[in-house]
Amino acid sequence: MANTKKNTQAQKEQENGKFYLAGTITTAMYGKRTFANGKKDKDDKYRISLKCTAEAIDKLKETAEPYYVDTEEKWLPEWLTSDTPADGGYINLSSGFDIRVGEYVNGAIVDAGNLTEYLADHGGNINGSKAVVLVSIKPGAIYPAALLIKELHVMDIGTMFAGNDFENAFGEDLPF
Repeated sequence: MANTKKNTQAQKEQENGKFYLAGTITTAMYGKRTFANGKKDKDDKYRISLKCTAEAIDKLKETAEPYYVDTEEKWLPEWLTSDTPADGGYINLSSGFDIRVGEYVNGAIVDAGNLTEYLADHGGNINGSKAVVLVSIKPGAIYPAALLIKELHVMDIGTMFAGNDFENAFGEDLPF
């Protein structure tokens, strides 16, 4: 009986892969997105987009390729099928489940709750943060399983209008 459990666990590990994807967060949210080309997400989900180096994307491709062997071409992610630009690119991840978040503080990983709580605690915007996402890879799919913030950047409304940009944009002719 114990041997059967061991075999089942080994099979499960072969069916699912893990990968640590490092990059800079460009989006961390719950909801739907509308893209510049007019396409829209169909469902509300937890979403993380990362700007990654070419090396990170190539390693992800190498790890993920075996999981996409039996996937129809139309369902293959663009990052998997296209050449990686020399300056890297973007990886968009989504999950129907809230994502666990941790912070790397003084050489230790500190539990920071889930993405919903973490975004609420930081004004809803952590774009620009340096992070690592634990990616779960299953046949034909890839999901964010956990997020580790290495260097937190918080973009709030004050930061968006920092400096004289606001005054320079309107000068004395403020519209209100």
